[in-house]
Amino acid sequence: MKTTLKYVLAFFSLVLIVASCDSDDDGVEMTADQNIVEIAQQTSELSNLVAALTLADSGTDSNLIATLSGDGPFTVFAPTNQAFVDLLAQLDDYNSLSDFDTDEGKAMLTTILQYHVVAGAAVSSSALIDNQEITTVQGETVMIDLTDGVYIEDATEVSAMVTTADIEASNGIIHIIDKILLPQEIIDMINAETLVELVSGNDDLSILEAAVIKADLVDTLNSDGPFTVFAPTNDAFAALLDELGDDYNSLDDFDTDEEMALLKNILLYHVIPSEIYAADLTETSVETAYAGNNVSVVASGSSFVIQDATGENANILAADVMASNGVAHVIDRVLLPN
Repeated sequence: MKTTLKYVLAFFSLVLIVASCDSDDDGVEMTADQNIVEIAQQTSELSNLVAALTLADSGTDSNLIATLSGDGPFTVFAPTNQAFVDLLAQLDDYNSLSDFDTDEGKAMLTTILQYHVVAGAAVSSSALIDNQEITTVQGETVMIDLTDGVYIEDATEVSAMVTTADIEASNGIIHIIDKILLPQEIIDMINAETLVELVSGNDDLSILEAAVIKADLVDTLNSDGPFTVFAPTNDAFAALLDELGDDYNSLDDFDTDEEMALLKNILLYHVIPSEIYAADLTETSVETAYAGNNVSVVASGSSFVIQDATGENANILAADVMASNGVAHVIDRVLLPN
């Protein structure tokens, strides 16, 4: 599930805020000498946030500390230490911040932290408007709820309360909150199924599921990966059985040790031991999990087809079906190795 995430500044519209302020009010006057990062570093209640920023920046695609030390202006919703503890208690595979030390974990952490930052404005709590949507650096929005205090609504059903508002910095303003904000992108990652679970939940891939079970590949495709799987439909398997003739009417006819090994190799020929999305597919030969056997990617305009060792093509019917341990591309033909 390695995810490449680029830090793109998303400017927050001030139209509604300006309308709510006096005509001679240009926003928050920043008089503090310390920037946002320096204030966070000296606030004991935000030590986990500082640790998270540092860990995220050890990844290849994150530069949050340098950015939040820059000119800004920024508005930062800063989660408390307890907010991080509460989040970790909800995640099965993450018991401490150190569990985010993989490339995947750092990318996830970067995405979460970007969702707490608004670029282009330093917005005080008094300038916030009820039901106002604010675009974050991560790209998704949060909503303001002023019904009974100041709350920030994320993609979950539980809002974050602003416990300390309007901490002024030289490059923006900080509002301390009691919950980690989660964008839909992260929720989708957390709830993502493994490749095997994904196949099991698709009726049109039921023969592929049965083949994976028969070939004893369930544990492999449930492991961390990441993998790319070209997933043939039921119709694709039916066409293959017709092509093989009267001796193979169903998967049950793969019953000898030699035939079982053949089925396993055919399935491994549909697996690439890395994560490749449709946008990354180029006209090239890619080595599969069936050692020594490659498939070729044949580009045609905006669509892609996969060519096997027999020179036959398989069309991609559905691309970039994300799983927790990789990605699947549904294809209309069973690929055959030599």
